[in-house]
Amino acid sequence: ERRWRASILAGLTQVPCRVFDTDKSGSAMMALVENIQRSDLSYFEEALAMQTLMLMTEMTQSELSRALSISQSTLSNKLRLLRLSERERLIAVEHSLSERHCRALVRINSESERAPLLNRIITQALSAPETEQLIDSYLSASPIKPRPPKKKKPTLKGRLGDMKMLYNTLDKSVTLLKAA
Repeated sequence: ERRWRASILAGLTQVPCRVFDTDKSGSAMMALVENIQRSDLSYFEEALAMQTLMLMTEMTQSELSRALSISQSTLSNKLRLLRLSERERLIAVEHSLSERHCRALVRINSESERAPLLNRIITQALSAPETEQLIDSYLSASPIKPRPPKKKKPTLKGRLGDMKMLYNTLDKSVTLLKAA
């Protein structure tokens, strides 16, 4: 639909299309991939959609990165953003922090330790490189703490913003996948 609307805006009378011969499961996967690749998703919404797709399809990060045509490290970095609490994500979006700011923050394991750093990033309007330096300094001054054990499967951590369209697509895709 987005391509069709863009074609109309561009004054095209024909819309270039590609027809895929696929089953319901493949169709559901393509719908999810298309939704993830929407340009208006925030980096948190992308990460949540990717995590949801992994949970629904039981794909590994490697398999999903191939399906999305992105590197596994890019996918891993996106998913790592979900370590921030929903509150921290809302603050980051509200203050227009970049994905790079947030990737630096997730290097700190606990929300209570991140809170004063997040506040400082915002109040001092630190750039992403300055944020990385701040986090590096904090980590080098802190005693090294062991990371908590990794969970076997990623978990959903709540919604960010208006994700009605995303969830409707996911719901329809799950229904199609189950019917296949």
